[in-house]
Amino acid sequence: MNSLEYIDHSVSRLINEYNDEIEMEIIKFQDHYKVVVTICQEEPPYKDFIGIGTDRRSARRAARKALNGLYLEAYSDGKNH
Repeated sequence: MNSLEYIDHSVSRLINEYNDEIEMEIIKFQDHYKVVVTICQEEPPYKDFIGIGTDRRSARRAARKALNGLYLEAYSDGKNH
């Protein structure tokens, strides 16, 4: 998984159930997928969280891992939403 050149790249934005905008970047490398998801708000209440997931065969599984990490960081204490 040390390939530096990517095959495909896409970015999408969505609004989650907490009304936060999430940006999802999916990068396909020759031997794996990497997904980076972020919540970064420029207005109060300020939030800046990131989740990263990888999977050898599936962009969907990589996205699920990234979102799980993001949600744990952003919402696990119940004070951030």
